[in-house]
Amino acid sequence: MDFTQTEIFLRLILAAVVGGIIGYERELKGRDAGIRTHTLVSLGAAIITITQLEASKWVLEFAMANPEFSTILSSDITRLTAQIVNGIGFLGAGTIIVSRRTVTGLTTAASIWAVASLGIAVGMGYYYMAIASTLIMLIVLRLVKSLFKIERSKQLEVHYKNRDQTLKYLEQVFKDNSITVVSADHSITYQEDGTSICEDLYTLHLPSQFNMMQFISQVGAFENIIKIKTIKATLDN
Repeated sequence: MDFTQTEIFLRLILAAVVGGIIGYERELKGRDAGIRTHTLVSLGAAIITITQLEASKWVLEFAMANPEFSTILSSDITRLTAQIVNGIGFLGAGTIIVSRRTVTGLTTAASIWAVASLGIAVGMGYYYMAIASTLIMLIVLRLVKSLFKIERSKQLEVHYKNRDQTLKYLEQVFKDNSITVVSADHSITYQEDGTSICEDLYTLHLPSQFNMMQFISQVGAFENIIKIKTIKATLDN
């Protein structure tokens, strides 16, 4: 297929548009990787794909015009696009943050990877696939979370004294509020006067329509609690 300048321009514009649409959704979520990042990823993928198609066409034309070189020439239109899929991983990895059992940025990393595939699709000329995929991605990013009420996790950091008494209280208050403890990290800081301060980090599964502020007020009212705070409301960003 011979690409006209108009065809190349339209493919690049469409790649930038579909990437920008996904980036706009991420920007609404307050993610660092927003419109510009997603637009450039999709555009770059399209540029590489079109370049690969043009290079492959040149190799075939050269081989046909010079049969004596046909045995040493090869053309693989998937070579560069495969490298896009592999290479884009470093950019997605840069959006993932792991901190104290909390992982954020996975959804944005996945969207960057998927946007690269949109650019490849547009670069190959699969316009319907690219547009349909953009719509599906928007549905996944904007609607799936609200349609499926998946039990979410929250981390709770508690500083307290009188370990045995307080642990029994926390165990009971978790049970009374139908809270499941997924994991718990315990540490103790010993003071110069011989007393100790316990610091626990709980990863909790909360019931639907749970009032976290009311729960924190309830737990914070216990006499042994020194400090209590939430770490992260959700693991899916």
